[in-house]
Amino acid sequence: MAPRRRTDKNSDLPTGLHTKLLRGKLRYFFIREDATVKWLPIGTSRGDAIAAAHTYNTKFRMPEQTITQRGDKYNKPLSELLPVVLKRIKAEENLGANAVSTLEQDIKRLSDLHGKVLSKSITLQHVNEYLDLHCSGKSNNVYNRKISFMKKVFDYLCDMSAMESNPAELKKVKPKEQKIRQRLTLEMYKAIEEAAPGWLRIAMQLAMQTTHAVLEISKAKYRDCEWFETPVIENGLTVYGVLRIHRQKVQLKEASRVAIPITPALKAVIEQSRQDHILSPYIVHKLKTDNNPVAKGLTHETQLTTRLISSTFSEVRDQLKVCDHLELEARPTFHEIRALSIHLFTQQGIDPQARAAHTDAKSTKIYQRNHVQWVEVPAAELAV
Repeated sequence: MAPRRRTDKNSDLPTGLHTKLLRGKLRYFFIREDATVKWLPIGTSRGDAIAAAHTYNTKFRMPEQTITQRGDKYNKPLSELLPVVLKRIKAEENLGANAVSTLEQDIKRLSDLHGKVLSKSITLQHVNEYLDLHCSGKSNNVYNRKISFMKKVFDYLCDMSAMESNPAELKKVKPKEQKIRQRLTLEMYKAIEEAAPGWLRIAMQLAMQTTHAVLEISKAKYRDCEWFETPVIENGLTVYGVLRIHRQKVQLKEASRVAIPITPALKAVIEQSRQDHILSPYIVHKLKTDNNPVAKGLTHETQLTTRLISSTFSEVRDQLKVCDHLELEARPTFHEIRALSIHLFTQQGIDPQARAAHTDAKSTKIYQRNHVQWVEVPAAELAV
């Protein structure tokens, strides 16, 4: 994996010298030839940092040693081995799109930091340096996830004879933190919905009526709707068809495939999404306004990333100041619409477990379409 290309503002930094914003202060750090990290003191000027890096490089930085010098064909720099590990993980583990994206980012960071280190020279010190660099100021849960990431990668390297033991196994995890994010209230939801741009309003309404999270909402297509030739009446509601949703988080479980009845409220959301006259296969969509390539993982230029949906929701939330009484990390995100929807369905006396693709659904029935089983849930809708 090639080293990350310098940004224009850092193009003058010599080999090994990098910058990172920590606690609001720009810090310089240097990655030595042996892959250890040296942080320069707070307040070091750019000129002094560059001079120090040049002095070190002139004295110590040597051309990368060849594998033949080591006499061990399995003992290679991480930068050569990590792409192989990434390819194996993708092939051997059934990861969702978000998990793959996170894995790719983590592997790139590991390669940028320790790519020149021979695999059998990796120690607990290298593990700690990765954690110090990428988990500073982050939650215990993030810290523990990065340890799990390195354990996984190094397990694969051990399996490939590229490592003799897994140094990440020596790392102690931190206690699991209690979730501090506050729930989204119906009043907050209504205020954000009213101020949201049209495409975000559609995403919010779709999440509310289906109980599904941002990943499923971003992937929902018009072709996932199966319209009945003649509407039927169920639970006192007119049902025009079903919207099929495959929840990615539990995609291997039977309950992950849900057929949600298209009631008048859900039908109105789907029809409203077409009012912008944008040709898109996706129910939640937005016209692309820049010339950048379509984001990785997307299949159409009008499809939205989960990050954009979530971040725009948070931006509108903060602009309205409806959560200013809460710390930033405690403010409800787009994902909390799912919890609010489940809560409101429960208040109406509707069992939401099957609708939400939970595996312990109580009241469901199975039907088959194209040899695939789908959980068909009772008709219900929310008046919000």
